[in-house]
Amino acid sequence: MSSNIYLGNNTFLSEEENILMNGNVTLTISEKEKRLLSYFIRHADEELPKRTIIENIWENRAATVDDANLTQLVYKIRRDLAAMNMKSCIKTIPGKGYVFLTPKTQTAVPLQVQPPVSRLKGVVFLALAVTAVVLLALLFSLLYR
Repeated sequence: MSSNIYLGNNTFLSEEENILMNGNVTLTISEKEKRLLSYFIRHADEELPKRTIIENIWENRAATVDDANLTQLVYKIRRDLAAMNMKSCIKTIPGKGYVFLTPKTQTAVPLQVQPPVSRLKGVVFLALAVTAVVLLALLFSLLYR
């Protein structure tokens, strides 16, 4: 097996050590996760039927493995890839199987993140407005008693 396989977004899979790496972040994955991820990589951008995946990952035990086992394994890989900042690279084909999308075929989802300073200003403004209303209510209740 090769040493490190590039997945995209500065993320690598080490098949020997069963780890995902992205910069200083490393994440240990299970043997089954590694086998499935390696299989996806070898068949990138191909529609893979569930039964074919199960037969290749579980081999001799494939007859006793059902779709739920595969679904759980795919969930774990998605979670691990998300931790490496690689979301949306495994596409589900409902009722059929999965496709592993290489970086060139992944669709970018623009992030709309409000800067923390702007959020903080909004929170401070809201707190001041609430405080002003409470003080005015107290003032009126004292004056009109």
